[in-house]
Amino acid sequence: MASTTGIGSGNCGHLESDTNPNFFSLACGGLYVGGASVGVPLPFQVPDNGTSISKISACSGTSITLTAATAAEAGGNRCSGGSNTNGSCTTNADCPGGTCKFLKCTKAGCQFGPPLPLPNGAHLNAATSTCVINTVSVDGSGSGDCSTGVIPNFNLPLGSTIYLAGDLLPMRCVGGTTPGANCAAGGGCGTVTPGSCPGGTCVNDNGRCTDNGAVCCSDADCNVGATCETGACSGGTNNGNGCITSADCPGGICTTFIQPCPICEATTMKCNGGPNDTLACTPVSSTPNGDFSTAHECPPPTSLNIGTLAIGFALTTGTKTKTAVDLTDQSNVFCGFCKNKTTSAFKQPAVACTSNADCAGFSGDVPPHTSCGQRTSGAFSAADIARTIVETGNAVGPIVVGGPAQPQTLVSIFCIPPSFSPAVDAAADLPGPGAVALQGTVVLTP
Repeated sequence: MASTTGIGSGNCGHLESDTNPNFFSLACGGLYVGGASVGVPLPFQVPDNGTSISKISACSGTSITLTAATAAEAGGNRCSGGSNTNGSCTTNADCPGGTCKFLKCTKAGCQFGPPLPLPNGAHLNAATSTCVINTVSVDGSGSGDCSTGVIPNFNLPLGSTIYLAGDLLPMRCVGGTTPGANCAAGGGCGTVTPGSCPGGTCVNDNGRCTDNGAVCCSDADCNVGATCETGACSGGTNNGNGCITSADCPGGICTTFIQPCPICEATTMKCNGGPNDTLACTPVSSTPNGDFSTAHECPPPTSLNIGTLAIGFALTTGTKTKTAVDLTDQSNVFCGFCKNKTTSAFKQPAVACTSNADCAGFSGDVPPHTSCGQRTSGAFSAADIARTIVETGNAVGPIVVGGPAQPQTLVSIFCIPPSFSPAVDAAADLPGPGAVALQGTVVLTP
């Protein structure tokens, strides 16, 4: 069974507070993180064309048992780096000088989806943008029904490795023989490497003024009252003008200029940015935003790795809800972790909890970590304090071997531990809840 993400449209969920049953909508294809004080504009866009393949290990009528597919069974693996970069592989031995990236399988060690850019388009906050590489940490398993397409549960725990990358490509070539390549001279915003971009132009990829769309590096480059933002409206009445979210673009969308993950440039089929810069790659996602397309053949620099977070990823085509509780020291808590009551510093490594009793054993820490809570109460929005997160999936059947791809929406609500990077945790308001709706298709292959 192969599930493939698409470009989301419409809403797949909402937030409920104690006084409002629907104060904030959750977009299909959107990834949401953090508590009510999250500073990064949400949602993040989930890449399309990410495929995950699982095996049917047992069948009873139309009911099926799903287990993990190996790298060899799922195929689609690619070498990253080395003399066979971008070539097909099944083991690292097939990639002299590089590594084999297992792209579609669902066993531990396989990648889940393409590299995930998390750009922070908030004003003057591009430096806290991150690139996330999701890897399956425990073999996937679950169940389904071929007649209805329903998947009541598919457990796929992930390790989310975070790279604090900021913007890897502040200056990019347009046209010529090296489209998309980095052409910054290293002297700050707007500086150009002499002789770069043969046959093309080196374009400032940092920002646009909110009033007239002029290229800018800071607010000082814009007219009085306007600001320099790291996104621009595509379509609508503000087409070309700087923006932070799509709400700034009536009739259009806000596309980012921040590339926290290296790009696999679609015309040259080469990596732009990162340690594999200029090496061959195969674009995966076609999501219409400035931080795509990404590919595992184009990893971020290892020096930017700030750690791996354990994510209890469990997917369903049904409705998923998570309700916050009121704990001794904090109300509206979705995801508790042991922390110090006074400083709110979390125990490292992170320890999940459901009450202060779970943290009593850390009274001897200096300072003690005996309080259970998350960074900020609520979830995803300051419009109200969320009590319940609701995500609703979708299934269409029947799913038959060799038959047409059927629409599918898989949803998950989970907890995100602290990264212990002050900049990342402040921007994403972590630890806290996370939620996603993966809108796409599902097929059964022989």
